[in-house]
Amino acid sequence: MSGQDDPPPSFAVRPQTPIRQPRHRSSLEHIFNFTLSSPQPNRADREEAFFLYNEIVQDCESAAIFVQVSEDVDKVYVHNLLRALLEFAPKEESRLNIVRMILHGLFSFDKVTSDDRTLTAILPLARAWHRGTKSNDPNDNDPQPLYKTLQTIAADFLLGFFVPLTAQATCTPHVSGILSPSHAFGVARTQGTPNRLRDLRRTCLLRDGNRCVISGHLDMVAHTALRKLGHQQPGSFGILTQAAHIIPHSLNAVKTPGESLSSVKTFVWQILNMFDTGISAELEGSRIDAPYNAMILAAELHQQFGQLQCYLDEVVPDTYTFRRTRHAATLAPSADPKAEEITFVNHEPVATSWADLPSARLLKLHAACCKMMEMAGAAEYVEYVVRDLERLELEGTLAGDGSSDIGMLLKMKGLWSGFSDGEVEEQEGGEGGEGWVGSGVKICG
Repeated sequence: MSGQDDPPPSFAVRPQTPIRQPRHRSSLEHIFNFTLSSPQPNRADREEAFFLYNEIVQDCESAAIFVQVSEDVDKVYVHNLLRALLEFAPKEESRLNIVRMILHGLFSFDKVTSDDRTLTAILPLARAWHRGTKSNDPNDNDPQPLYKTLQTIAADFLLGFFVPLTAQATCTPHVSGILSPSHAFGVARTQGTPNRLRDLRRTCLLRDGNRCVISGHLDMVAHTALRKLGHQQPGSFGILTQAAHIIPHSLNAVKTPGESLSSVKTFVWQILNMFDTGISAELEGSRIDAPYNAMILAAELHQQFGQLQCYLDEVVPDTYTFRRTRHAATLAPSADPKAEEITFVNHEPVATSWADLPSARLLKLHAACCKMMEMAGAAEYVEYVVRDLERLELEGTLAGDGSSDIGMLLKMKGLWSGFSDGEVEEQEGGEGGEGWVGSGVKICG
C-alpha cells in the first residue's frame, strides 16, 4: 500500500515490550493508544504541558530515581533520559509527542478514555498532581507511585527501544516481512532480501565512488584493481567496506514470508514514529533497502554507527560533520574521517541517476538517537544487555553471575536469527567488485 492509499500514521498499536519485572498500570503498553490525528493543542495547553513535564523531571532529579540492569553497570537516571528525549527530539512535533506520551502514561489510567488522548483531557489531572506536590500537606499526592511509573517508562525505553535498535544494527535476517493490518502505521511488503541487499551494496559503491564516505579510503576490490593498473595512490588504504543502513534493515525482517513483525520490532517503529511522524511509511517494506537509507562505510565505522556510537550532524544540505560519542572506541587509521566536513556526492550519476543520496531526515533521526542515549548515560546499560543477547545466541549461555534477565532475553532472541551483512555479501557473490568494474533490568530509587 502506498501513495494516496496509505492510512494516516498512528500510534494505535499494542506493543508487548521486553521487560521482566511486574508491569505498572501506566507503562508504555497502553500509552500509544492515541493517534497522530488527534486535534493539535492550543498554545496555552502546549506551554503548560512542557512546564509540567519539566517540573516532573526536576522532581525526579531531586529524588535521584534511576534504573539499573546490574550492580556492575552504571545507573541510568530517569531525569537524564527524560531531558535527553526532549532536548534531542528531531522536530518540534516530536517534543510535543514525547510530552503528551509521558503525561498520559503518568496520569491517564482509569481516568481518561482510550479514545481521548488529547492534552486537554490530561492537563487537569497533571495540574492537580502538581498543586498537591507544592502544598504543605505531606499527605497530598505521594510522589512514590509516580516515580515507580516513571521508572517503568524509562526501563521500557531502554529495553524496548535502545537495546533492540542497537542490537539489530549488526544483523540482516533472510526475509523482510509485512506489518500486520492491525498495525495502523503502515503495511510493508517485500521479497528477495539477499538479492536486494547485494544490489543495494553495488548501487551504493557506484554512487559513493567505491569509498567509505567518512574515511575516504577505497573498497578493497577497487583498491586492488587500481593497484594492478598501476594507479595506486600514496597513503590510500584498501579496506573492507559494507553498505550500512541508517535505520537498520532488520527492523522489517521476519523468518518467513508473510509473517508479521515481532512485538519488539513493532515497538521500535512506534518510538521512531513518535520521534518523526510517518517515518515508518517512508521505510516500509523494501523501501528500507533504498539507497537513501544506506551508505558505504568501513566495517569498523559501520559497527560504531549501528551501535549509536557515531553519527553525522548536518551543516548544509548533503554536508555533514562526523561526531563520535564519549563511549566510542578509538578508530583505526583506515576508519578516521577524511576531512572535517563530509559531503555526499553521486560519483556515478549516469549509472545511478535514480539513487538518492543518504537522507538528511534519516541521518537526523539516527543522530538524535545517538545523542539521547549519550545524554541519558545509557551506553553501558545497553551494551550490557546486547552482550547478554550475543552470549545467548552464540553460546547458548547466560551471564555467569546470574544477572541475566532470562525472560527479556528469550523474548528478544529473535533479533539475531539470519545472515549478517557480511554473510549475505559472501553468499551472494563477494564484495561487490562487479559493480565497480561496470562503472570503472533492575528498577531502583
